[in-house]
Amino acid sequence: MKRGKTLLILCAILVIAIVAIIVEKAVKQHIDTVNTIDEEVFTINEDDLTQVAIEYNDDSVTLVQNDSQWQISDDTDFPVDQDYVADMLSYFESVHASFIIDDVENYAQYGLDSPEATITFTTADGDSVITFGDFSTIDEKRYICVDKKSVYLIDDDILQYVSASQDDFLDRDEINDYSQITSVVVSGDGEANVVYDPDGDYTYTDDYDFYYVDGKTYSPVSESKVTSFVEKLSSMDLTEYETYKATEDDLAEYGLDNPTLTVTITGEIPADDSEEDSDDAAVESQTQTIYFAKADDADTAYLYFDGSTIVYAITADDYDDIADVSYSTLRPSEVVSIDWTNVAQLSVDIDDEAYIVNVEYDEDDGNTYTVDDETVDFVTATSLIDSLSLTEVGDDYSKGTEELAFAITLNDEDATVVNVVLYQYDGDSCVVAVDGKTVGLCSRTSMSSLREEITSSILNKGKEVEETEEDSTTDDELTTDYNY
Repeated sequence: MKRGKTLLILCAILVIAIVAIIVEKAVKQHIDTVNTIDEEVFTINEDDLTQVAIEYNDDSVTLVQNDSQWQISDDTDFPVDQDYVADMLSYFESVHASFIIDDVENYAQYGLDSPEATITFTTADGDSVITFGDFSTIDEKRYICVDKKSVYLIDDDILQYVSASQDDFLDRDEINDYSQITSVVVSGDGEANVVYDPDGDYTYTDDYDFYYVDGKTYSPVSESKVTSFVEKLSSMDLTEYETYKATEDDLAEYGLDNPTLTVTITGEIPADDSEEDSDDAAVESQTQTIYFAKADDADTAYLYFDGSTIVYAITADDYDDIADVSYSTLRPSEVVSIDWTNVAQLSVDIDDEAYIVNVEYDEDDGNTYTVDDETVDFVTATSLIDSLSLTEVGDDYSKGTEELAFAITLNDEDATVVNVVLYQYDGDSCVVAVDGKTVGLCSRTSMSSLREEITSSILNKGKEVEETEEDSTTDDELTTDYNY
């Protein structure tokens, strides 16, 4: 029974398919010849074009080329993105078709009597017109017609690369793709003065290349956080613009004559005549300045790039996100960054008890830690010091009882000492001070783990430690690279 019903269903489907084929053939009864091809059916060279007129849905735009520069025909002040035009036209340099339909009598059946789009390419030799019709029902390929003659089926729907909206051709400003950022200066609602100085001798470690400058004080900041800030600027949504030919009066109208936020980025980009992929590619320094304006409680902020005439509109939230930059947002997350191969001694204070941990480094065996000439297993403790990180950055925290203090003496010419003190704050956090300056909060759990590990290591001094795969890890492997 079930098998018979299945056969009936299959027969019905077959009848419907046959009817559909018959109907399709009936609809195309005016076509004389349909041939399979694989050949170029249209080609243009951008340099030969003098004009391109595009009609697409309800939009239309006409581009004219003068002295190798594209302009909007009825608005020559409009800044046209030359690369955008070149990219769009590149899809018409060689248009290939898989089917050709000759001697067409009824263009309507292909959607070509009222085409979705029409593009007219003009050269010194005259016009060439491509019209875009429907998609074929069987293989979903686009019908096109060239110069009102044969109809073609094209494999790649090149209409997807075409726009007739003038706004799409706007040459919007953008942040340079810097190969190396050398400085970031922010003033107004945000404050930052960051410089790139990999050879700077401002701190106990050479792990940092970027520094926050405050007068004569240079404080290390995270390279990844600096880069993220610039990427945030690069990803601004500049879709909405107010004008593309701003005057001084226009700038005043949007508050940009007195900006509330100014960002200046300086960095290196490949020189115009250099090969970007070359190891010794020449670079040049470029500076970009962006001015922002936002009124109190406004939902929209405005900006423009120095030297540009385009005023853009962004949301207040995006503005606030960019303005939220300071030393606190850029400081490295790690409390300290230590090269343990360059440590001579640690002194630790726990519950008013002071301990001295001496360190000797051997190139083959790594570090040996001793207390009162007895060996201690201090590898895990150094790893916990490396992982001690700030959950909040700032200097305005009320400090409670001191819970843990340690000083790291480096094996350098100056016997540099890095002092870290952890104080009670609340049930979740401890206040962290480095070299006498409060820098923020850390997890109370991480403080407790470090305190317990140091105490345990010192109390177990002299005991032979059963070596495990984890214990045999060298100090080099545990050293964290904080050069972001």
